[in-house]
Amino acid sequence: MSSIVSDVGGTNARFAFAETKGASLTDIWTAQCADFPTIDAAVEAYRQIVGAEKSAHVDAMAIAVAAPVKAAIVNVTNNHWRFAKRDLLTRLSLRRLLVINDFTAQALAQTNPRDNGNVEILSGEGDENAPLLVIGPGTGLGVSALIPSANGPIPIEGEGGHVSFSPRSDDERELDAFTRRCRPHVTAEHFVSGGGLETIYRFLAAREDEPTVMTAPEIGERAVAEKGLCRDAAMMLLGILGTVIADNVLTLGCWRGVVISGGIVPKLAPLIAHSPFADRVRKTGVTEPLMKMIPIWLSVDPHAGLRGAQVALGNAHLAPRIVDA
Repeated sequence: MSSIVSDVGGTNARFAFAETKGASLTDIWTAQCADFPTIDAAVEAYRQIVGAEKSAHVDAMAIAVAAPVKAAIVNVTNNHWRFAKRDLLTRLSLRRLLVINDFTAQALAQTNPRDNGNVEILSGEGDENAPLLVIGPGTGLGVSALIPSANGPIPIEGEGGHVSFSPRSDDERELDAFTRRCRPHVTAEHFVSGGGLETIYRFLAAREDEPTVMTAPEIGERAVAEKGLCRDAAMMLLGILGTVIADNVLTLGCWRGVVISGGIVPKLAPLIAHSPFADRVRKTGVTEPLMKMIPIWLSVDPHAGLRGAQVALGNAHLAPRIVDA
């Protein structure tokens, strides 16, 4: 039988169709969440796009969603969609429904990071039998890992973006103090994200007594185009990202390597080689020889979330999470 997979964020929801297990995804469609009162309505609109003949054979759906997903009821972060898993299964006339975190899907899309179109930004031999870290600055900071096992990779679902910020330079210590004026707990996500880039820029601009109102896309575009505070902000973000990656690799033993996904870093890619990023990843004291072995890739697949959701339907370790009719 066939399946529909979806990657639901705060603003957009992507859908795709798979005719059989493991088949190539087709009929990829992006919906604006604001255009639909419920996720049900968006799915039904997608079924009309796919056509009645294909839709009639759909018996399973996997949804990767930017929200906590362990409870029976899911509230999508940053939009109005809310659904009970079993009710959705019934209303959509499905036999199986799997709901996973969007970053679990990003991780599952990386089962073969060397061979799926990723761009290598730091070289290293890695250890194919060790865990793989997947991290992604975007609206927030997603962190996951794939642990190898005989029954397929085990995706680790955590909230690594919310670990406490660990400053490594005088500028970062000043940034930490600046941010603590309005936040009692400063986290990695407060700086390694779109909003984080804006916060770093505001901090630097306040020190220089310059205008402080700029959006993340504006800062990123100007950072690549010219020297100045925008580039300084981007360089600081990349340095902090390097620290966060190193901490996670060392904590989880992700000697296989690291994949960076999300929308922020690809736009800043021309700056990586000139930033503190590599030193922050590699220069970790007594563990530096280990860290020099770690390859790091940049994911450039806009549909990685959909592909990961498709993989999730066949993942043995996620099978207990499937809601059956």
